[in-house]
Amino acid sequence: MDKDGKTDVLSALLAKWKIGRWQAIVLAAGLVGLLLLLITSIPTGTRSAEGGKNPAQESIRVDLTAYEEQLEKRLAGIIGAIAGAGETRVMLTLDCGSEPIYAVQGKTDSRHSDSEKSSEESLNATKEYVIIGSGAGEQGLVLKMIEPQVRGVAVICRGGDDLIVRRAIVEAVTAVLGIGSNKVSVAKMGAG
Repeated sequence: MDKDGKTDVLSALLAKWKIGRWQAIVLAAGLVGLLLLLITSIPTGTRSAEGGKNPAQESIRVDLTAYEEQLEKRLAGIIGAIAGAGETRVMLTLDCGSEPIYAVQGKTDSRHSDSEKSSEESLNATKEYVIIGSGAGEQGLVLKMIEPQVRGVAVICRGGDDLIVRRAIVEAVTAVLGIGSNKVSVAKMGAG
């Protein structure tokens, strides 16, 4: 069909449906908009090819390992500077990963009714997380991150058998990390 044939078919359809040309344009624009909304709301795959693990969880695990290593290096440097400690190795374990604290917004409604026989009061509270982004990039608004808690620290050093050095190491580690002395173990490094 030529260009005039296509126009005739379109005009015939519009006449059959009793739709004007402007109404057809508005309807077509609405359908295109609806189609775009549907396409953008299709969830994208959040699982990686590696065993179905979430990439965000993998990045948290990598960050946690880097956090542990950084703390161990810093502690080894501090402990190694203590007189009599000598060569030092430090290992620490963390209780859990970082914990985000999300922003919430709430609304509280209270109703009070009095009658001759009884008095009634009701309280209705709702909380919702504050969401930023749209579509697949939607996420909660993080107010702060609570760093992981240290479960325990093992210190191995050349001077680990000296009681004065041992006490100084325990005091330094407990002060720096804010943990109890029962979570710190100090031992002498072997000859190997």
